[in-house]
Amino acid sequence: MKKKWLSRTIAAMLAGVMSVSMLAACGQEQEETQVSANTSTESTPATEPSSEEVEESGEITYPLEKAEEISIFVYEGIPVADVYASADESPWHSGLEKQTGVDIDWQYPAKGADPQALLNLMWQDEELPSIVYGQCTSLSNTVTWLEDGLIWDLTEYVPKYAPDYWEFLNRPENADEKKAMMTDDGKILALYGASESQYNVTYLGPVVRQDWLDECGLEAPRTLEEWEKVLEVFKEKYNATLAFRFGRYNTSGGISSGTGAQAPLTARYYLNDNNQVCYGTYGPEWKAMLEVLNRWYEKGYLSPDFATDDDTTVRAKALNGEIGVAITAMSQLTNWEVDAKAEGTGANWVGFQYPATEVGAPITYHYVKRCLASAYGACITTGCTEEEMITALKFLNYGYTEEGMMYHNFGVEGETYTVDAKGNVVWTDLITKDEGGLDAAVRKYCGTHTGTLVTIQMEQFVKAKNSEAAGEAVYKWVENTAAKDYQMPTVVLTEEENAAFAELNTALSTYVAEMALKFVTGKESLDKYEDFEKTLNEMGLAKCLEIQQAAVDRYFGK
Repeated sequence: MKKKWLSRTIAAMLAGVMSVSMLAACGQEQEETQVSANTSTESTPATEPSSEEVEESGEITYPLEKAEEISIFVYEGIPVADVYASADESPWHSGLEKQTGVDIDWQYPAKGADPQALLNLMWQDEELPSIVYGQCTSLSNTVTWLEDGLIWDLTEYVPKYAPDYWEFLNRPENADEKKAMMTDDGKILALYGASESQYNVTYLGPVVRQDWLDECGLEAPRTLEEWEKVLEVFKEKYNATLAFRFGRYNTSGGISSGTGAQAPLTARYYLNDNNQVCYGTYGPEWKAMLEVLNRWYEKGYLSPDFATDDDTTVRAKALNGEIGVAITAMSQLTNWEVDAKAEGTGANWVGFQYPATEVGAPITYHYVKRCLASAYGACITTGCTEEEMITALKFLNYGYTEEGMMYHNFGVEGETYTVDAKGNVVWTDLITKDEGGLDAAVRKYCGTHTGTLVTIQMEQFVKAKNSEAAGEAVYKWVENTAAKDYQMPTVVLTEEENAAFAELNTALSTYVAEMALKFVTGKESLDKYEDFEKTLNEMGLAKCLEIQQAAVDRYFGK
């Protein structure tokens, strides 16, 4: 069942489509960890049941026998190109086929191609891939695709052919996840991954040179006033600044919580205490956050390259002692520790809490989720016959079995990890002695480093992939937080709502991003902030809020 559409569309894309940056979920990172008990378990039968008996009992055994070949269009995630020429060379990809018994035609956009444009072209092709995977499978998109006859309605099939996924959805503690993984009227149009806990979700936050704090007789700052004192001292004594990769700042929420703002330097919707949809880049709190950043920029406390810095440049600055405070990810903190040890700089980077409006006040905004459902999902297209669809569904179910979760998170027992007498997972030399380092090894042999096919990313994987200091930083970042209560739920827009919202919201987001940088750098005076808000209103902000509110009301059953 090889598909021919990809070669044609890639050729078209290379001829004229502009490249875009692809989204990627960030991975998390210790070398020894306790195996999670929060997984579904399966008893091993005394004798091998027949396929008919398995289907009737609601259990599926892997590897599947006589499974149909399937094809998977990977919108983004599950990286291959950075390491291998193709998925066929990847140990994890080829291993997944062996584990599940399913031959897979992995289909990736060519480097530099626009995945959204490819996806749009794909839907017009006569031969569709079996599965479409990525963040493109939002509930709103899948509802439209179902109406257009492009994907299967899996609602009646999941209980029988994806029983482990179905069991996860119906656990009492997963009520929010179930809402996020199904449409408002209870349809299952795609299968989604999930995180085991908020620990997996909050993978980035503020870090500081503890050795410098000790030298200067300072404590880790708790409020923006205390942040400013630390930055002032570090600038005077070490000529060091605050730095971050711009994308990480916006993902994390940055210092917004210090003024009570509900957005970083990009547009964001949130819920207030009455479940009313609000716009984060609006109001006195967001203006106050901009004023702080502008002041720090003018005083030289903020890296002058903050808008263009990436992980590589920030890492170099950390190694060279050019920064003393940063907002970064666990993986980067782990890298900085390796660098400091290798070069003997004595740098001791540690995580600390997001800024609060006052000492002891809860953190009301940083990167958490209302529920633990992943934005990455997989839908099955009508390019499949019913038999092929069932094979694809069984294949996707594998990630929610105990065996599948362990494979996605840790690879193959005996090859990439072992389990000691205490039940701890320990990486083998294949992982720990990889010439590219732990992070590179995990990319090769494990599936939950970034976006992965549907499974549960385990908390222990996050810890196993990072240094002890990085693992401890997360506990600081999630300390005393109420941020989850303000997160927007996963809502579904109707086709009409989606069309109206997309156009307006894109224009609003572009304008916010442009003005945020101008306000911080002083290219636009904050005296013009009221004009900025007026422009937002003229651009249709009220209509966007109205559309989002209608979807939220449906979500909560009003």
